[in-house]
Amino acid sequence: MKKTLIYIFVFIIFCYLADLGINNTIAKQIDNRSPYCLSFASIGANLLESRLDSWAKIKTANNFNELDLELIKILNLLNLPIQESAIEHKQEKGQLSVFYQTAKGQTDYYINLQTENHTTYFLLTALSRQNDITLRIDEKLLKQQYQGKSYFQYKGIIYARPDFNGCKKILHVICKCLHVQETDIYQSHNMLSMAAFSPLLQDKYEQVELAGKNYNLQIAIHNDSDKNQTYVYLGIPLLLNDY
Repeated sequence: MKKTLIYIFVFIIFCYLADLGINNTIAKQIDNRSPYCLSFASIGANLLESRLDSWAKIKTANNFNELDLELIKILNLLNLPIQESAIEHKQEKGQLSVFYQTAKGQTDYYINLQTENHTTYFLLTALSRQNDITLRIDEKLLKQQYQGKSYFQYKGIIYARPDFNGCKKILHVICKCLHVQETDIYQSHNMLSMAAFSPLLQDKYEQVELAGKNYNLQIAIHNDSDKNQTYVYLGIPLLLNDY
């Protein structure tokens, strides 16, 4: 009888530890996923594009040679292809700028460096036709090297065109997934948009303050009547581009 009780006790402990390990693994996987994953999956949207916009003030470059060197530093940092003959130079009204375009895997990169009034900035835009794993790695590398800002944008598609109430339901599902209150909704004849604060994003992503309020998420839903489909956009902390 004692042996039986011991076996049962050991079995219970084993099941508990196994369940704990599985739950920790699932929690870690959820924690590592991007905010668009659960949101898009919940509304039946397919990801079309992930986008990173990152910019920062850097060491002042006073001529094209110095700008090229700063550009190459960024390319090396992100392990991007370097083709110096493809660097474009432009000088206009006391402003020096260089532009470079390249690609790695499924991601296209557009990098611009500009010097004006003895101050140099870089702006990097990366567009991925798949998930944002590469973009998040790039953003982390840039943050380690430069004190700049980074915005993420995700574009998804739903192959249907719901009416206004249907779009509000889509917005409601996204807000629920990201623990957001539905407030200050802007609407037009074919679009809904809302800026909000998500506690799920506050530890990993930047936030902005506008009119005394903190925001780290903007959602937009745009109906395309010509193609009978709907585009869904998530901007973190805000949407910088047309939608």
